[in-house]
Order: sequence, then structure tokens, then C-alpha cells
Amino acid sequence: PAATEEVSSLRFGRCGVRAYAKQSVSGVVYESDEGEGGAPVRVRLFTKEGCTLCDQVKATLLAARQDFPHSLEQVDITDADNAAWHAKYKWDIPVLHVGSAYWAKHRLSPEEAREGLREATANPAGFAAREGEPDASEAER
Repeated sequence: PAATEEVSSLRFGRCGVRAYAKQSVSGVVYESDEGEGGAPVRVRLFTKEGCTLCDQVKATLLAARQDFPHSLEQVDITDADNAAWHAKYKWDIPVLHVGSAYWAKHRLSPEEAREGLREATANPAGFAAREGEPDASEAER
């Protein structure tokens, strides 16, 4: 069978060189029922393998899930088909969106999670994008 995974690193040892395949972390983390407004709240976490700040953000969101139903999807910015997201967010993960609107970056306190999810649950289509969305590609020009 043909290899379809990207090589993320090479390691040298006593027995030669070993290639390690990159594992994508893209996909649904969990699904939830509809919010109060009738439409499900969809949170997208822009991340990559080994992002410990991303793990903290996921734990914060999971803790708020019972009070503020939402779905969580991860987008691995290192996947080949996510090159545009990588160019934009490579220095700032984790980055969060509600639907397609920018929400937060780096850290998310329990209070910030509850406030944002409360707004999104009440009106998912009307979630207001926050200021300060990172864009590494703009900074590198």
C-alpha cells in the first residue's frame, strides 16, 4: 500500500533513521444538542498535535458544556488542506471560533467560556466576532 501520511520528523539512532508520521488531530471532539435559539452552537478549535494550551481550553469548554450546550470541532492547522489557517494562526494557537466568528486565542478562563457560550447559545447566528483576531501572514509581510 502507498504511504499517504506526511513525515513530521526524522530521528537518528543506532539502527539508522526512522520516520515518524504526522497524526492529524482534526475532527469532532463532541456533539451537543441545540441551543436555546434552536440552532446548535458550533465551536471550532484551531490546534495542532501536542498543543497543551489547547488541551486546557478543551477542558474549560467541556466543563461549561452542561450549562451551555455546544459542539466542539478541532481543526489541525498543520494538515495540508489547512494551509491558510496555518499561515494565519501558526503563532497563536489555540484559536477559537463560534461558527465562523473569531472568539478567543491562547487561553480561555471559565468565566470567559461561560460568557461567550451564553451569548452564542442565546443567538448562535448573531455571535459577534471579537476584536484582536491574530493573522501571522499579515505580520510577516
